[in-house]
Amino acid sequence: MDNLHFLVGREQELRDLIQSSQQPGTAGAACRDVDVNLYHPADGERPAEGPLAVCVGCAGRMECLALALRAEDPEARHGWYGGLGPTDRDRVAAMLRLPKGAKLLPDRALTAIRLGRDGWRIDDIAQELGCSRRTVQRYLRSVS
Repeated sequence: MDNLHFLVGREQELRDLIQSSQQPGTAGAACRDVDVNLYHPADGERPAEGPLAVCVGCAGRMECLALALRAEDPEARHGWYGGLGPTDRDRVAAMLRLPKGAKLLPDRALTAIRLGRDGWRIDDIAQELGCSRRTVQRYLRSVS
């Protein structure tokens, strides 16, 4: 369980967060002021240790991981959430026996959700992502 040691005994907590109808609360995330792109390096690469070290002591780590497992396409995992990369999240999904459903949210939606939780205005998120205001609103409503 090397990278997954923090989950031992907390599997049900994570399962509940994933299945909750409430939006996971990551407003107090330790990475709040860190560039999101640091957690999304080129395919197959691992982020620098600095950004990943932020995840280790983060109070929102489980919520971040739950959001990714809840929203990402199991067939196309990428980026690092809760300090875990795609392979580790595959292991967690298998361990929790999560259904292999269709993709619920694109990665861009996860970024919009995170920025919204960080207090960004909808217009600013739309500009950052290069999409319409309406698209951002859809992303934000998709997990509420």
